[in-house]
Amino acid sequence: MTSLLLLSGGPDHAHDFPVTCSSIVDVLEQGGANVTVVNEPDQAAEMLSGSFDALVIHALRWRMLHDRYEPWRAQWGYHTSADTRAAISGYVRAGGGLVGVHTASICFDDWPEWRDVLGGAWNWERSSHPPVGRVSASVVEAAAGHPAMMPGLRGLDLVDEVYGDLDMAPGIEVLMVARRTPDDELQPVVWAHQYGDGRVWYDGFGHDAVSVRSPHHAALLRHGVEWVTGGAR
Repeated sequence: MTSLLLLSGGPDHAHDFPVTCSSIVDVLEQGGANVTVVNEPDQAAEMLSGSFDALVIHALRWRMLHDRYEPWRAQWGYHTSADTRAAISGYVRAGGGLVGVHTASICFDDWPEWRDVLGGAWNWERSSHPPVGRVSASVVEAAAGHPAMMPGLRGLDLVDEVYGDLDMAPGIEVLMVARRTPDDELQPVVWAHQYGDGRVWYDGFGHDAVSVRSPHHAALLRHGVEWVTGGAR
């Protein structure tokens, strides 16, 4: 049985993490995984070891420097310690799987290497997303046969958010793209890459439980976990 460590949690001003986390657990357990949930990044880093096949991150832990985040900063503002950086990057580099879901790309904004580990990260000077709404994402033609891409899937229609203008690491394999608005450029929303000996897969969707439980999205998420843990070739 695949053993997963799921890091969740964050401020409630935009995301209902407890409900969405519960949905992610259900979806992954339906795929045969055993999921352990933690809500503190430092605790997750301390628990990483060979007993987990992959780390899944659906959390929102960052410095919250902007004035609009002041009401939540005391509870949720987060600075990434050197030990936590070393534990996460070392785990993946040594062959552990990493799956980032939605807000994972906004996490750890004081850790420049996080972009390279995950494959992409939020840039507070440039990145943006529109309000939650209808999203149509398509599979990149060249990625249709990639083992990290669910066979037979051609696209997703969801109610969610598209994160755009992220800082992207070189060498990632973009699997799916979508637009923030009708006149926007295509934005990478699902990608895969190798970090050291570890496989990394990012799913930019998963704003809420409805998105996570959408049948095709749920199947895609399970496939991403299967790929990073070596089950999909």
